[in-house]
Amino acid sequence: MNFYFKGHIRFCMVTLLTFLAMFVHAQVKPFGMVRVDENIFFDETEINVGSWLSYYSWVLSHGGFEVAQKTLPDSSAIEPELWAYIKRKSTDYLDKQGTFTLQPIGYFAKECKECSRFGKRLPSERRYCAMLDFPITGLTYEQVNGFCEWRTKIEGSNKLVFLLPTPEEWKYFALKGLSEQERRNGFRDSLNNKNCPQYNFNITCNCGNDDYEGKLNGIAMFSPEKTGAFDVFGNVSEMTSTKGVAKGGNFELYAKQCHPDSIQHYDSPEIWLGFRCIAVKNVNKSLQSSIHKNVVQERDIIVDDSVYKDKSNGKFGEFTDKRDGRTYKTVRIGKQTWLAENLAYKPDSGKYWAWDNEERYVFQNGYLYNWNTAKNVCPVGWHLPSKEEFENLLQNVGGIETNKAYNELIPSGGSGYSIVFAGLHLGIDYTPNGLGACFWSSSDDSKRIAWSLGVGSNNQTAGVRATFSKKSGLSIRCIQDN
Repeated sequence: MNFYFKGHIRFCMVTLLTFLAMFVHAQVKPFGMVRVDENIFFDETEINVGSWLSYYSWVLSHGGFEVAQKTLPDSSAIEPELWAYIKRKSTDYLDKQGTFTLQPIGYFAKECKECSRFGKRLPSERRYCAMLDFPITGLTYEQVNGFCEWRTKIEGSNKLVFLLPTPEEWKYFALKGLSEQERRNGFRDSLNNKNCPQYNFNITCNCGNDDYEGKLNGIAMFSPEKTGAFDVFGNVSEMTSTKGVAKGGNFELYAKQCHPDSIQHYDSPEIWLGFRCIAVKNVNKSLQSSIHKNVVQERDIIVDDSVYKDKSNGKFGEFTDKRDGRTYKTVRIGKQTWLAENLAYKPDSGKYWAWDNEERYVFQNGYLYNWNTAKNVCPVGWHLPSKEEFENLLQNVGGIETNKAYNELIPSGGSGYSIVFAGLHLGIDYTPNGLGACFWSSSDDSKRIAWSLGVGSNNQTAGVRATFSKKSGLSIRCIQDN
């Protein structure tokens, strides 16, 4: 009996270890990519709008308004409706992660009025803005390489290097998805047995979606290749590491122009031009994969630990609260250094609330504290700002009770303060979080009322006011001690 149980336990342990080994091995493949060989991967689809906007939001938070503006696409080389969506400067915060960046899309509305119309160009309806699942276009070669470098640091942790594929690598990958007959023919069959297109190119047919053939479609609209990748041919041409050279064909071209050997030349951003990345394991800084052997080419992999260059002269930084390990972005405005995020520390005592009693809002909005709790909750080395310190902040960003200060303090502004509209707790109720935000100061006006910084979307001004009872729940932005 003992022998039986020992054998059974041994069998379970072996099975568990095998499962764990398989799980770990599966984790080696980067999320959203398909494996080409042991050390190299390709994105499943062209990089989409949502992933690019998550990159923009990250740069906005870490580099400020001027640096972030340099990541935006050319407005004349993207869908007009998409440009209108980007330029609305929403104070909403979309928690949905970019497909290929795993970073929040950020300060963009969850819904857009074009969702229904453009949603028809997607394989299934979306509960958020459909434009986010279209390929990003309108970018320069330099912008795309900047994205690849950023992705290496943020997603790859410098263990995976993200790059544009060489023309030879792209062709190798495209051919890998073809049958032997298709390889001999030199291109993928453009029509299936029902005479409907197998990828997006310039064609008119009777397949149920005529209105959207030959126009830009969402990612993964058609069936995948044998590799598991989508839209290798058609939809948008894809940049390569050779500036001015793109591969794969696009929705403006005919099927016979969308084959592995065709080249589309460009010298500026185009609405038909997108990209997908290649990811290479960073092995001893230099790697020669089977692809490189096939094309008799070696690529040197060089990783710069400071791949994101801070061009703000030390304006932005980070602070880790030792009490709970949470890291906050910081920003220097004038001679003051502020937390650039709402405090989200849960104290052992005092009164505080998650907006609408939902903890899921705390990550972005922080907690709402009453005044007595707020006075004692900032971490060591930081304090609750006084009325005068808030007034100094406003003077540095455009003046007290001005529209300019409002525009500078919200996420799309240039100050880096990045106020999120977190709502308030009043009595037993919460104000809608889209209407604005208020932040406690340490200065009281009377026994019942204390001063606070208020930022509202209705009048779009920012000012210091003595309005709220000390029992109310407001947000906190701590300021660093001198």
